[in-house]
Amino acid sequence: MIPTHGRDPLLAEAVASVLGQDLGTDVRLAGVVVSDDLGSAATQALVASLDAASDVPVRYLDSSGPQAGTAGASRNAGTVLVQTEVVAFLDDDDLWSPGFLRSTVTALQDGGHDFAVAWTAADEPGYRMARIEPGLAAKDVVARNPGFVGSNFVMRTAAFRRLGGFDPVLPVSNDKDLLVRALSAGLTYAVVPEVLVTNRVHGQGQLTDKTQRRLDGIRLYARKHEDLLTRRDRRYLRGQAADVRRVVGRSAPVRWWSTVTVAGHRAVRVLLGESR
Repeated sequence: MIPTHGRDPLLAEAVASVLGQDLGTDVRLAGVVVSDDLGSAATQALVASLDAASDVPVRYLDSSGPQAGTAGASRNAGTVLVQTEVVAFLDDDDLWSPGFLRSTVTALQDGGHDFAVAWTAADEPGYRMARIEPGLAAKDVVARNPGFVGSNFVMRTAAFRRLGGFDPVLPVSNDKDLLVRALSAGLTYAVVPEVLVTNRVHGQGQLTDKTQRRLDGIRLYARKHEDLLTRRDRRYLRGQAADVRRVVGRSAPVRWWSTVTVAGHRAVRVLLGESR
């Protein structure tokens, strides 16, 4: 399932990375659903052309409307069309390596797990991506994302639906929120310790951009999981918020104070051995 938002050239490459999967003999790709929260005629035409050229169905879903506006809402809308035992997600600006589905689905099934996660790397040198480890609990991941993103996991469809899918209200951290809820519900996971997903760093609008929307999202996420957060977790999230506010603050004093706050949080983390 691929949520998309006006990035047709990147979308075409993302779909190609799905259709180019080396599935082996035990894994089958039933189809690709593209969930477009803009309802773009150009995107619909692109998906139709990709479908015509593929042996695997590539379906277009217009997920625009009053309930649209977040990646979580687009993903949830797309999964309504999913009828397979396992569902996987790929953001329109990311790419799967050829072995992604075979490796993750095999790990999920062999271990009897609810979901499986591979590692991700950015296509920009020096851009560090966290790599998830086995055995984490909800309290371990509620503040700092351990490397669980919208493109690097597969999940049993029934488990995904029991969780209620992604939180459609959260503009950011909806992937981390899903992981927290999955682990809180007792779901188990496998890790494929290979880089099988490429996160593309670009200038066409990303959730990691420092915007007011991201700042509001961090605050909303922190309020949602308030009961699970430790003092250290709250300090980390406040630092994240300040890092955004130093760019989008409404006045020079606010931006200046936020810059000082970020430096202070970093110094405290170093002193407490939390710099990782």
